[in-house]
Amino acid sequence: MEPVLPETLAERLFTDSPFAFRFGMQRPSQDWFRWEDPHQEALRDRHHWLSQEPQRHLAWTHEADPVLREAMGLFPSTPFHADSATDGSDLLKSLSLHWEPDVLLLRRDAAGEFRLVAGSVCFPSAWDLREKIGKTVDAIHAGVPTLNETLGARIRAFLDRLPPGQTFERDNWGLAAHGERNAHPDRALPRMTPESAVDSTWLRLEHQAFRCLPDSGGLLFAIHLTVHPLKVVLRAQGAQEQLASLLRSMPAAIAAYKGIPPQFSRAVL
Repeated sequence: MEPVLPETLAERLFTDSPFAFRFGMQRPSQDWFRWEDPHQEALRDRHHWLSQEPQRHLAWTHEADPVLREAMGLFPSTPFHADSATDGSDLLKSLSLHWEPDVLLLRRDAAGEFRLVAGSVCFPSAWDLREKIGKTVDAIHAGVPTLNETLGARIRAFLDRLPPGQTFERDNWGLAAHGERNAHPDRALPRMTPESAVDSTWLRLEHQAFRCLPDSGGLLFAIHLTVHPLKVVLRAQGAQEQLASLLRSMPAAIAAYKGIPPQFSRAVL
C-alpha cells in the first residue's frame, strides 16, 4: 500500500459535524492484495510478535480452513507453497508474515451469521483477539457503546450483500499516549490522562478492507494500521478546531471506551 501522509489525514478523518459512528464504506483507493517488502519496519514488527508471542496474536479454528484457502487465491504469486497438506494455522501465519495488514477471517454459521473463525492480529488497538474468536459481529462490537444500536443493522446488511470479487474499505481512528503499533492490552502501555498534551499524543489510523469469499461462505477483513504524531496531523488547516469539536461532542461513554479524557479537547486548542 502507498504510505499515508500525516498532513492529509485531517481531511480524511475529521469533519465539522458532531461526533458519530460513521459507516463510511467505499470502493478501494489503494492496492490491497499484493505482497509487501519483507524488509519494511512494519513487517519486521510482525515477525517479532508472531515469533515471540504467537498465542496472543494468532488464533485458529478448523472452520476457517476453507475460508483461508479461498483467500489465498487472491495472491497468485505467494512466496511459499500451500497445498492441501499444509496446516491451516501455519498457512495463516505464513500469510501474515508476508502481508502487512492484520488478517481476520469470518464464516457464516448455521444461522447465517458471520462468526470470527481465525485471525492474525499483531497491531490491535487495545483489544485481545482471544476474546473475540468464535463470536458473531454483533457480539464482537457489544463492548463499543452505541455502535450496535446505531450501525449494527447497516453493518449486517452490508456484509450480507457484499458482492463477490469486490473489495470495500473504510477508515477508523483513535488516539493514544504512545507511538507503538502493537497496543495489545497485555502490554500495559501508557494511557492518556487528564494531563495529556498534543505533543505526546499519537493518532492511530486503521484502514480497513472487506472482501467476500463466496465459495467458502467466508469474509476476509484486513486492517492496515499506521501511527502518526498528532501534532503533525493537526498542522492541516482547520484540523485543530475540527478535532476539538469532535471530542467535545463525543458521548462520555464512547470517550471512556476509546481512552480519551474529556479534558483533551482543550489540549487540542
